[in-house]
Amino acid sequence: MERCKLNTIIAGIDVGKGRLDVALYGRSETLVINNSPAGIGSLLDWLKSHGVTRVGLEATGGYERAVREAMGFAGLEVVMHQPLEVRLFARLKRMKAKNDRLDAALIAAATAQVDAVRAASDPRLSQLAERLTAYEQMSDQAAQMKTYLEHVTLKDIIRSYQARIRSLENLKARLLKDILALVAVHPDLAQRLALLRSLPGFGPVVAVAVLIRMPELGALEPGKAAALLGVAPFDSESGQHKGQRFIQGGRSRPRRLVYIAALAAKRVDTGFRAFAERLRSRGKPPKLVLVAIMRKLIEAANLILRQQRPWRTRPAQ
Repeated sequence: MERCKLNTIIAGIDVGKGRLDVALYGRSETLVINNSPAGIGSLLDWLKSHGVTRVGLEATGGYERAVREAMGFAGLEVVMHQPLEVRLFARLKRMKAKNDRLDAALIAAATAQVDAVRAASDPRLSQLAERLTAYEQMSDQAAQMKTYLEHVTLKDIIRSYQARIRSLENLKARLLKDILALVAVHPDLAQRLALLRSLPGFGPVVAVAVLIRMPELGALEPGKAAALLGVAPFDSESGQHKGQRFIQGGRSRPRRLVYIAALAAKRVDTGFRAFAERLRSRGKPPKLVLVAIMRKLIEAANLILRQQRPWRTRPAQ
């Protein structure tokens, strides 16, 4: 790790809607530039002139997408941080002051602590992710409209709401069809999707979400996939205290869908059904049982992608 710090020049970028604040790890040079195509081009020139090879970004609701893609195309190693990671790192370092310039320096420092090289971003997945985000937004809106409909009695408003729901459902279907068609164009992505579809409970929506949101699968060590999804249990122990284990962090969007897959797997797959029954017989609560199934499913996804062999249902034991 120390060797990485000495030999790798690292930049942290605080991404805003209209501007980018940039800082170099362990150095005084900073840059403030517009978050625009022209600004990103000038940023790449600036990074190149300073010998930067690794860049840290914080996920900011999509404003970082263009910057991330440009960094990847330029051959830079890009490390994406979740906001919680950066906040916890600031707390660890007892850094209380906050502004955009300091945030960029903080992101650079957090990036310097990443000792594992991350996979280069795939521009194909970035474009698919935008369509998938639109699909998820339409799903949320449709669910919200259905909730509104439960409390409406006027027939004309009911008809308006129902028309809006149909429109959203049609748009969802078109978006999913487009995503599947775009995946099918690329043999490597189509193969990964087919392998994921072999898992119990992994319908097309769950499979494409895991394909797009978790591209690291297939290259992770056992246990890492569950931690990446946010379903790995963490100990809560200190001295004589033995607290209940808990889960935290991870990628919330694919986790919501893997939860749905776990519900289906518990119902339709003999192996997962037997596993759930064993946990219930030991007094485990229903929510814990589902999280355990989610953990097994995502680890199975990592395994089949690594071995390039589809899932085979295990008999109940």
